[in-house]
Amino acid sequence: YAGSLEGPNVGGSSAGEMVYRLAEKRCANFGTCESGETGLSNVNKELLADFTAGEALLKKGLCHAVRPIVDRIIKQMTVPLVQGSLRYAYKVGESISGEAKVGTDRSQKNAAEGAVFTAAVLPLVHECNVAAAKTISDEMKFGLYDQGVFPDFAAVKAAFESTYDCLGITCADVGGLSDTGVAAACSKTSPWPDIAGYTPGSDVTKHANLDLDQQALVQALKGGTPNWELAEDWYAVGGYSLSGKAPNGLRTMKGFSTGAEGKMYNNCDGCPYKTFSAFYDYYGDFDYADKWVSAALDGTNMAFSSGRHGPNDFATLGDAARIEAVKKGTAYMNVWMYVIREFEDAIDDCETCADGLNCNEFSDSLSSESPQYNAVHAWDEGVAFYAGSLEGPNVGGSSAGEMVYRL
Repeated sequence: YAGSLEGPNVGGSSAGEMVYRLAEKRCANFGTCESGETGLSNVNKELLADFTAGEALLKKGLCHAVRPIVDRIIKQMTVPLVQGSLRYAYKVGESISGEAKVGTDRSQKNAAEGAVFTAAVLPLVHECNVAAAKTISDEMKFGLYDQGVFPDFAAVKAAFESTYDCLGITCADVGGLSDTGVAAACSKTSPWPDIAGYTPGSDVTKHANLDLDQQALVQALKGGTPNWELAEDWYAVGGYSLSGKAPNGLRTMKGFSTGAEGKMYNNCDGCPYKTFSAFYDYYGDFDYADKWVSAALDGTNMAFSSGRHGPNDFATLGDAARIEAVKKGTAYMNVWMYVIREFEDAIDDCETCADGLNCNEFSDSLSSESPQYNAVHAWDEGVAFYAGSLEGPNVGGSSAGEMVYRL
């Protein structure tokens, strides 16, 4: 990666000829050095830490622990290749209104550099998004310059950006060739809102809205006289989380539990799921969470079939106990288990996807036509239910949150 010419010191030497030197050159172009356009490249800074960590683990014989480090190294090594492709698409690109510098450094050499950089990274892009890879190749391949055909820089940049999540890199990793305009660093690589810092690869907005049902349920139980009937409507009928598969077009927290036997024990590819099985073995009921919450809402006596952790006579326990049993039970029993169900379902989908052989770490999560889409979507659903919409887009969420993330 570095070669001998970089010498012994961090930051290397301008005499370097390998990928280490490319990362240093491109960080100055894209503002991704430690101090923007100067200092050690962020890529080489991250890689030095990973190189050191990998060496230490191998010395200890911890072979399995090195795999995640290799994965991180590949992601960082990809960044300069993307930057190189973009830089030369910009230099020789077709003129763009309002972008005075695009296409102002056209030469056979620069066109060739762009073709080579894209050749070095296209297989990874293709694994992520076939259409994006075709766009980049069609715009950047050898032979076009000699025909007087220049790349559409904006199209090339957009194609690369559509695969950043899949490649494991970010807008900040790649940076931008200018502070404003089409060459500026992108600010987002997903068309859907982040969930407490997580960037979903599919649209799970409706799923995340389930926490609005929970919020409304909690609100119905506030005050001196809890509105049990209204709270039960939010629990059993729902209102905010649309679902085309649900009988009334709405997913519900109650349904997470009443449908658990089929989805987690009997009728799934990986059934019975290990975690759900432990809960079933303990309580003796597939719908243990619903038995608990429904009895608390109705103010009735309930007992689990196993006889454990009960009986619970909500007719005599009082409103305070009933309220806590409901609002904590819905989030931390019904939803908690269903989050795990979605993650298990993601594994099932990945292992049994349409063409099997292509189910790998390079999931094309942005295309519903991809065989990996279902797996990524199920995973995203798990995150959406775990956090909900009220946590907002940022890491750390919001105090308004109502789901397990807030706990």
